[in-house]
Amino acid sequence: MNSIHSRHFIYTHWLRMNIANELSQWQALKEYKEKYDCSMTVFYYDYNPFGDKVIKLDCNQSLSDLNLDINSQSKLSFKRIKSKPTNISPYNQGINYFLETNLGIKLKEENNNIQKINKKDFIIVDVLSEFWTLKNIKEFDLIMKKEKWNVVKIKSDRGYHYQLYFGEGKQVDNRYEFAFGDFQYKSKMKDRLQRFINNKLKQNDINAEKLIGLKINSFESIYQFSNEKDIAIDIKCIGLILGINKDCFDIYDFQRPLGQQFYSIKVEDLKKLIISGIYKPNYNQLTAYEKLELKRYLNKKIDKFNQLCKDENFRNIDMNIPHIQGITIRNAIIEIFVKKYSCNLDDYISCSIKKINDKELIKKLSALDLDNKDNVLDYISRIENEIDYESANKKLDLEEEKTINSLNKDDYELEMEYD
Repeated sequence: MNSIHSRHFIYTHWLRMNIANELSQWQALKEYKEKYDCSMTVFYYDYNPFGDKVIKLDCNQSLSDLNLDINSQSKLSFKRIKSKPTNISPYNQGINYFLETNLGIKLKEENNNIQKINKKDFIIVDVLSEFWTLKNIKEFDLIMKKEKWNVVKIKSDRGYHYQLYFGEGKQVDNRYEFAFGDFQYKSKMKDRLQRFINNKLKQNDINAEKLIGLKINSFESIYQFSNEKDIAIDIKCIGLILGINKDCFDIYDFQRPLGQQFYSIKVEDLKKLIISGIYKPNYNQLTAYEKLELKRYLNKKIDKFNQLCKDENFRNIDMNIPHIQGITIRNAIIEIFVKKYSCNLDDYISCSIKKINDKELIKKLSALDLDNKDNVLDYISRIENEIDYESANKKLDLEEEKTINSLNKDDYELEMEYD
């Protein structure tokens, strides 16, 4: 037997709580929940999880009939927001947790409006055919098969309603456990399913390059109770991601003691922590010394990259033809240097061949694992694709000619001196 929400609510209200009167407002929410059939989800503002909370209230009462104090001057009043704010995220805990924590009560799981059904009671939907207009539906279909999820139709008095079914005994993603329980029409299902798909694909595709140069916050989920009413979530910055080295993110945290400011985290481990919501990118501006550490890290990486470019055994190329010697980066401008071996001089000749403005290519260098030979050679190829080799050959020949003329002139002056 599996329990699936099959309730349908007509109205959705977004209510912002007042920090100064949270206790009274939690009590008002508790009384409303006990009196009316509804669903409540608690959200926090991304920029400050300690600040005002937002309640998503799904119910069957319109704003004019809503039995809560809204937009008045009283202490109990909630502030109604016309639509869902773009900068909020749901807590990992349900409404019962907050009521229990803030009011010191023990709430029982509500089973009154939860319908227990067998698999025989619903129809598994072919997502590709049923919702073919959705974006990224093929990618999501692959995720569903991997996770053994189903979109199902459940028969009701008004026909069928749609739900996302995660499977028997599977933990529902906390961020979406309410998203698929409170609607009945296909159009609403499509909208909510599209949002779910977008978020799930975003979670599953953590681009390492996009994390370079960002600080990461840690949501440690350590709850501290002062008087059984106040609650604080322990959040701290774990440091600044400098780049990738040996399958690890190199992290810099100036708040650590000297000698411990630089440390590493496995790339895959950090991705899992971000996907799970324990770690979250922090888009606040960097301090001056954090920017300096990023610059120092990139310069060290350029030096090591240039050494690999010069290593004949590493690259296994014909040194008699123009090839990349190395690069420099100044003010987001990549300057490319080429070289080739001159039989006439029995030495290498080199010159600057091109300057490009490509911030993405610079970011890829920070994310480049220099211990991975295939990746390094691939990056070198991307740099060399910017080179006009015919022009490079001509320029190197001119450099060779200038060097030979300069040497001949020096030899002539030495002969004159000894005469």
